Amino acid sequence: MIYAIYKNKVYLANVRESKVRLKTRIAELGFNELVDLAGNIHNNIFIKEVSVDDLEFAYELKYKVIYNNLEFEPWSISKHILYEEKISLFTSNSDLASLYGFTKEEQFVFKKELKLNDIEALIEIKIPILKFNHMKEERTRIEQKYIKKYFEDIIL
Repeated sequence: MIYAIYKNKVYLANVRESKVRLKTRIAELGFNELVDLAGNIHNNIFIKEVSVDDLEFAYELKYKVIYNNLEFEPWSISKHILYEEKISLFTSNSDLASLYGFTKEEQFVFKKELKLNDIEALIEIKIPILKFNHMKEERTRIEQKYIKKYFEDIIL
C-alpha cells in the first residue's frame, strides 16, 4: 500500500505518472466524489490529484511479524485479521518452515496461521518513495498487546 502525507494528513495514495491521487472516506475541501470508469459515483470515496511536489512525504507500507524472535512476512494485511484474530505468515526458508510447523503451499512457499496472541510484535516499515526515496526507511515495532488496536486504526 502507498501512502502520502499532504497538509499534515495521511492519505492512501495512487501514483500515476507525475500526479498522486489521494483517497479518503471523509469529505474534505478540495476532494471530489470518485467517479469510476463506468461513470458510477461513489459518495463514500473522495479523491484529489496533487503534484508530487505538494507532498510532505510518500511511502510504501510493508510489514514483518516477529514470531519466535524471528522476522517473518505476513501473508496479507486486511480486515480478516481483525475479524478472525489470526494472521498467516510465510517463508521461503524450508529449514525454518520445518522447525516452526509451516505447511507447504507451493514450491518454496511455506505458510503458517497463528492467533494474534501468538505473535510477539508487528513491525511497520515505511519505505520512502518518489522524491523521498533517498531517505532511510522507518521501522516501528508494535508490541503484541497493541496490535489489535493498531489494525483497528489503520484498516477500518
